[in-house]
Amino acid sequence: MDDQLLTEARQAKERLIDAERDVEVFRAEFYRAVRRLHLHGASLRELAAGLGLSHQRVYQIVEEAGGSRRWVRSRKPGRRPDPGLLACTFCGETQNMVRKLIAGPGVYICDSCIALAGRVLGSGQAEDTELATMTAAPAPATHLKCSFCGKNRRQVDGLVTAAAVTVEQKQTSAAAAICSQCLALCDEIITEELSDNS
Repeated sequence: MDDQLLTEARQAKERLIDAERDVEVFRAEFYRAVRRLHLHGASLRELAAGLGLSHQRVYQIVEEAGGSRRWVRSRKPGRRPDPGLLACTFCGETQNMVRKLIAGPGVYICDSCIALAGRVLGSGQAEDTELATMTAAPAPATHLKCSFCGKNRRQVDGLVTAAAVTVEQKQTSAAAAICSQCLALCDEIITEELSDNS
């Protein structure tokens, strides 16, 4: 076997892996941008016309990026929990106890847990909430997926998982997770809302 050609093949393989990862990242950014447009009031038909895509394709993109659910907020922090209200999946506090609650497909995260997850990603140190322990998922843990966008650990720069803590302080499997990209989107939503109200 020709060693030089083998080296070239290996280098080409590495470039291909990098290119495939870049494609996944750019696709995720595009999907997030389309979803943000939809969450900010653009209809699926308007998006389809503006982007030159079919209505069905825009619907698929929005759903793959986390769906069309809008974030929910309450301006009455400090009230007692109401079992009929939506609650943060990461800490258990209901929408009347937090400043902001952002919804994903069957999952919710409050403004406090967004900040906490950011600290976990930045420091690598686990943090506890009333409901769970938040930890940064290691890069090889490709079986773990973001609960908001569905991307696995390999597709994102970072992923924070929240595992419920039992009475014996033994962790169960991850109940929810949020990736660095969805955390950034949550920060943008909160920042935009605060600037709109100032």
